[in-house]
Amino acid sequence: MNNKNAPTYPDTSSDEFFIYTTIKSPGFDGLNVRNGPYGALSSKAPSDGTVVFCADKGLDCSIFLAESKWVSDHSCEIIQFALEAMVDQYWENRENVLECLIDENSDEVVPEITIPSDLKSLCGIVSIHIKEPGELGKHRFGIEFGCNWEDEHGAGVRFENLKVINDGQASASFDY
Repeated sequence: MNNKNAPTYPDTSSDEFFIYTTIKSPGFDGLNVRNGPYGALSSKAPSDGTVVFCADKGLDCSIFLAESKWVSDHSCEIIQFALEAMVDQYWENRENVLECLIDENSDEVVPEITIPSDLKSLCGIVSIHIKEPGELGKHRFGIEFGCNWEDEHGAGVRFENLKVINDGQASASFDY
C-alpha cells in the first residue's frame, strides 16, 4: 500500500479491498515520510506524525475507528517497542547494505546506532494495519515501515496490545 489519500479520522474511505483513515499521532512524528512507491522515502523533512491506518474492508467501520484511535492514543509507547524490536534486524541487514554501497555515504544510509530511537531517522511508517480484536478484546495491529536497511521488503512489527508478537520484513505487519 502506498500513496493513499485517506481522509482524516473519523472519516474513512475504501477501495475494493481496504478501509482507510489518517490520524496525526504524537508518537509517530519525527520518523521519515515514506509515501513513495513501496514505502520509499518521499521527503527529507521529518514526519509530523500523520499516519495512514487501514483494515480489511469487511471489518466493521466502528471497530476499525476505535482500534485506530487506541493505537494513536498509545503511539508513544508503541513506537518505542517497535524500534526496540527492529534493532537486531537493522544490525543484521546493515552489513549487506554496506557491501552494496557505491557512491553513497554509509553514515547517511546506515550509520552506527547506539539506541533504538536512532532508527527514527532511518525509517518511516507506510501504514498501520488494523485487525479484528482478538480474544478478550486484545488490540491487534501491525506497523509497516519503509526503511534504509531493507528497501526492497521493508520492515514490519506486529502487536497484540502493547506486546510485540513478531517482527521482520513488512509482511510481518499484515500477514496474520
